[in-house]
Amino acid sequence: MKSAVVAERRLLCVSPHDVAPATLDDCIGTLAFLDTLRISPVALLVVPDYHGLGRADRDERFCEFLRSRTQRGDEVVLHGYWHRDAASPDRGLRDWFERRVCTAGEGEFSRLDRHAARTRILRGLAVLRSAGMHPSGFVTPAWLISPGTRDALDSLPLQYCATRDFILTLKNDRRIAAPSLVVSSRSPWRRVASPLWNHVRLGCRQQSEVLRAALHPGDIRYPEIRSLWRVLFGHLADRGLATEARVS
Repeated sequence: MKSAVVAERRLLCVSPHDVAPATLDDCIGTLAFLDTLRISPVALLVVPDYHGLGRADRDERFCEFLRSRTQRGDEVVLHGYWHRDAASPDRGLRDWFERRVCTAGEGEFSRLDRHAARTRILRGLAVLRSAGMHPSGFVTPAWLISPGTRDALDSLPLQYCATRDFILTLKNDRRIAAPSLVVSSRSPWRRVASPLWNHVRLGCRQQSEVLRAALHPGDIRYPEIRSLWRVLFGHLADRGLATEARVS
């Protein structure tokens, strides 16, 4: 694939999610897989203290990994803080389904009020800055974002945030349509359903000027998921590559 200039239309943004010391070996494997497909640059969605298993700035191997990737042109994006949803109990069937079934309790910012969201984002930015990184973008875990979180972003030193289907520029409140392809590999039935779901979604969104691909640390452990990503990227090979910061 080819790197993109900002003005180029029909772009692809590729983002490995859940990048953290606890997932580093899987992330290295994911990036090696993307390298074989000549997919670069990418946006690394870094969790400052993934599931409470260790802060990013206190792991020198991880910090060196981030430095080496940013030197290659990759972008570092703040991706929550713990990546766990520990908010108050579910409110109704839809809330339960989104927070407990679709995301397995990973929607950290799904229910936070403005103060709690602002505090947690600032804490995450401090950790990444301590690691030598200065992210301009923010993506909530599982793409679930509460109204309080959205309000908090207006007062924070960030360029953009991204949902599953949009990139939101924070200075001028512009929404850029950017639907995401994402597979789910955490159970056998999800691995079976992912090809059908993603081919349908790609068919419906093929004409979007910006498309995104979200990979998770465990994806490439499974041959069928590796094959799926190869096929999907093959369909997108005519697009230029860019990170969300360049698109926004």
